[in-house]
Amino acid sequence: MRIFGKAALAAIFASSALLAACDSNDGPVEKAGEKVDEAMESMDPKGPMEEMGEDLDNAMESAEESMESMKDAAEQ
Repeated sequence: MRIFGKAALAAIFASSALLAACDSNDGPVEKAGEKVDEAMESMDPKGPMEEMGEDLDNAMESAEESMESMKDAAEQ
């Protein structure tokens, strides 16, 4: 009977330790981390450099098309 009592006491102690580890109160660092996560998720994945690169690509394509049409017009 003593062994059962010790085992039961150990099980109660272990379960109370596990419940204490699951505290739902967030500290200030946890809250700050959550705010950073939310800010990162709400950011536009395309930054100004990405948009500028796409604009340059479009300008290059337009210039190439203009050069080809000028070349075609000169050949005729």
